Amino acid sequence: MDDQPLLDRIEGLVDEEHHLWRASEADGLTDSEHRRLHAVQRELDDCWSALRRRRAGSDSALSDSEVPDPPNDLEGPEPEPRHLEHGVHDNEPAP
Repeated sequence: MDDQPLLDRIEGLVDEEHHLWRASEADGLTDSEHRRLHAVQRELDDCWSALRRRRAGSDSALSDSEVPDPPNDLEGPEPEPRHLEHGVHDNEPAP
């Protein structure tokens, strides 16, 4: 499959998004421009997802249950498993 039409669409949306962001910094956006910015962002997300699926060889979207949660590095390492096979921690709390 040719990715170029999708890449061209992404490039056009990025240009429009940048234009709207510059306008918001200079003069602010009207309600219709805010709606357009949100629509552009949603469409960009959809286009990037479609491109990733296409490059992965899958045309169907993954359901939320099929996408694993990323590891949370802020929680720290997993606790050491109890060593019950040695009888060391039978009546004591886990280390």
